[in-house]
Amino acid sequence: MDNTSLLTSQSPAALAEEYIVKSIWNHHFPAGSDLPAERELAEHIGVTRTTLREVLQRLARDGWLQIQHGKATRVNNIWETGGPNIIKTIIKLDRSYLPVIISNVVSLRTRMVEYYVREAVKINATASAELFSNLESLENTALAYATFDYNLFRQFTFIANKPVYGLILNSFKEMYIQVASLFFREEIARQGTLNFYQTLKMLCEQGNDEAVQQCIAKNRQQSGIYWTKILQNLPEDFGE
Repeated sequence: MDNTSLLTSQSPAALAEEYIVKSIWNHHFPAGSDLPAERELAEHIGVTRTTLREVLQRLARDGWLQIQHGKATRVNNIWETGGPNIIKTIIKLDRSYLPVIISNVVSLRTRMVEYYVREAVKINATASAELFSNLESLENTALAYATFDYNLFRQFTFIANKPVYGLILNSFKEMYIQVASLFFREEIARQGTLNFYQTLKMLCEQGNDEAVQQCIAKNRQQSGIYWTKILQNLPEDFGE
């Protein structure tokens, strides 16, 4: 795969980051190995050591590297140390990971939701039902549905006293909305989900937490069929 356009900026820092990330991804700097000395690496890339240090610090925060004071900088296994913020970079590096990433994001969202939404209804059914107050004014667009879905299920985490789940959704916000927009681009998906929201709202109003969980599980199964078709025909510009 040609990775020459991973980063579009031509700043020294961007060029250094691009070189190091590609080198790690393509196993020129394999996981568990040490990067060359700063002076050597800076000269090879054509940047100052100050610029290189800033880039190394940023890549370390993202999980690509481990900076060891007094020792060489170690290359991490990014799958073990990285966070959701590098997903877009991985997609740009190798689009073959797209189906796996999308299916993982969808699975994470749906499995979490089945658990904590029921808890939210148990704790405060009235507050749970009020989360649907803007449902009638929901615009019939993919982005509007994706944003509503994200905000709805993020707000449920706080009613359920599951703030860590809220933090997880915060970290996935951009990817969540992008993936959800892909799902909601078809009218049939939006209509089916609107019916799901309406049913879920009614069950929240009734305080029927068991039926809420069953409703969400049924929606997961129905959506899964549609997702299978989507993953077989992903748009070329997804993730860009």
